[in-house]
Amino acid sequence: MSGTRTLVTGRGLVESPRWHGDRLYFSDWSAGEVVAVDLDGDSEVVARVASLPLCTAWSPEGRLLIVSSPDGRLLRLEPDGSLVTHAELGQAGWNDIVVDGSLSGRRVWAEFGEGTPDGICADGENAVWYADVPNRCCVRVAEGGKALQSVALDRGGFACAGWP
Repeated sequence: MSGTRTLVTGRGLVESPRWHGDRLYFSDWSAGEVVAVDLDGDSEVVARVASLPLCTAWSPEGRLLIVSSPDGRLLRLEPDGSLVTHAELGQAGWNDIVVDGSLSGRRVWAEFGEGTPDGICADGENAVWYADVPNRCCVRVAEGGKALQSVALDRGGFACAGWP
């Protein structure tokens, strides 16, 4: 994809975008809502949590997990729409999460130079996209740091999500 496409308008501070199935899920921090939107722009609120920040990920079983930062809990969305405690995190202040039981080989993957990475996501070709708030763009980078692509934004972007 070489540009941007607007699916939803009228939202506040949108963060934590995650593709799951054929929909994009994101958190509207200002409304305390997790929202799902399809490629036609049809959206629905799937959960409400009074949390700032409000971040999400998907479990290996396909369940939506939501950080409830103020009370230090990881919540799980049940099929009936209720939220239950999936894990006690021990303290308040949690933010972004990623679920992956196979992390290993810790190393510097890339130096980003003048970029200001935020909201990083991997794509299917072993590259990484990052949102760059002050430079108002999203940048795709190869391992080692070579910039492969840049998409200009009309404002600072805080997060990005790769196409599934």
